[in-house]
Amino acid sequence: MAERKAFNIIKAVPVVGHAYGAVRGVVYAAKGDKSEAKHSIEFDLADLNPLRIPKNLVHGIQNATHSLEEGAWIGRRALFNQPLALNISPGIDGFHWCIQINGIIYQLGVDKDHNIKIRISSKTEKNAFYERDCKEYTWFLIQKELPDFDAEQLRIYAKSFEDREYRLFIAVGGKMNCQSFVTRMFATAANISVEKARSKILLVIPNLLF
Repeated sequence: MAERKAFNIIKAVPVVGHAYGAVRGVVYAAKGDKSEAKHSIEFDLADLNPLRIPKNLVHGIQNATHSLEEGAWIGRRALFNQPLALNISPGIDGFHWCIQINGIIYQLGVDKDHNIKIRISSKTEKNAFYERDCKEYTWFLIQKELPDFDAEQLRIYAKSFEDREYRLFIAVGGKMNCQSFVTRMFATAANISVEKARSKILLVIPNLLF
């Protein structure tokens, strides 16, 4: 929607963006749109660093001028449905990540027994989840164009992570969390190494320093 695209730019402006987000959150809450209301007031404490303003503006403009259905996008929202979070660096932050690849969202979660479950949604599959997540997450364009790949093979690859052991922070030794999952999915879709994928994500996703 046009208003959301404008908001994604405005919210990068200190004070003005925060004030607009607060009012916007109240308006959408009154309309019963909890996902959009949450997006309005969510705040990364690392945004208090003024060095992040240019990067945040770039992301806002990309959101306004590019389609989520094209390329690879990383989505972030604060953990545990909280309005505040802190991003130190990829893998060490208070955000849940997912990835949208050519209009399909791949998301790692856990069930009540902490077993990994992969949810795949799009406009044609689990549409209610897809529409909610498109609103609730803040999206960052990682790569506009991707090489050709077999979508069914990518789906099988995503589901294969359900066999891994879950680790909330700093997943190593074969263990997996949402950020490790997103990195590997991006690497596979872009046909690059996991190390190169990590480097690209580090440059694009805002962190404590920039």
